[in-house]
Amino acid sequence: MFKKENNKSSSSKFKKWRKLQEKRRLEHEKAQHAGRYHPDPGLKMTNSIQKRRLFRKTIPLLTIFGLTALISLYSIMPISRLASLDVSGGDKQTKNAVIKASGLNYYESLFSIWPDKSKIEKRISDKVGNVKSVKLSISRFNHVNLAITEYRTIGYVERDNLYYKLSSSGMTVNYGVEDFDGSYPVFYGFNNNRRLLKDMALQVDSVDRKVRGCISEIHFEPSKVDPERVHVYMNDGNEVIAQISTFSRKINYYPQYTAKMKFKGIIDLEVGAYAYPKN
Repeated sequence: MFKKENNKSSSSKFKKWRKLQEKRRLEHEKAQHAGRYHPDPGLKMTNSIQKRRLFRKTIPLLTIFGLTALISLYSIMPISRLASLDVSGGDKQTKNAVIKASGLNYYESLFSIWPDKSKIEKRISDKVGNVKSVKLSISRFNHVNLAITEYRTIGYVERDNLYYKLSSSGMTVNYGVEDFDGSYPVFYGFNNNRRLLKDMALQVDSVDRKVRGCISEIHFEPSKVDPERVHVYMNDGNEVIAQISTFSRKINYYPQYTAKMKFKGIIDLEVGAYAYPKN
């Protein structure tokens, strides 16, 4: 009798437990369906941390891939190639000399130009003697500009029927022309003596501007007595014999010498100063 009552009691409790579980399950499903279900806060935080860590690891990779794609796309586009080369400053001869010395070519990749910017500037300064400084810049994506500053022009040096611009630094442009600016004197005979050519350029640069404008030609004519002898032809028809080392100091008195002359002749400034008629 005792056993039967116990079994009935256990069965009743089990049924009540099952009904309770079923009720909880239905309530859970109902709440979840209604959007009121909230997962475990600890689990949500763990997932959030993992997502942030994954995002942080992904950003550098995405950045690298993005930059690589952009660079690759840019390198095959026309804007990555040299479209034009302009030179600011200088005359036509200097500009042509600068362009040749730069070594740059049309449609050349800008990736090979920008890293060598300093080398290109130095190469131009070394090869073009009358260029004092160069600044390379890129504008409008693929247009290169070379802004140059020149030394003052002293004259032109004649070599094999070509004329090379001579600067106040005593350096010449490496590229000659057939025609030149006639307002500057022409230097002859200095081909084999760069040192004396530089000395003569420095002397001419020190001459008064008005007197310098009277000089037409300067011929290097050394003698056994005077290895620095120069023969100078003036625009007014007179001639001057002088020495390179004392040229600027003595030639500045040229207007005073000619004021006393009643003839077109030769003024000898090698030793002292005296004039005589041309033969």
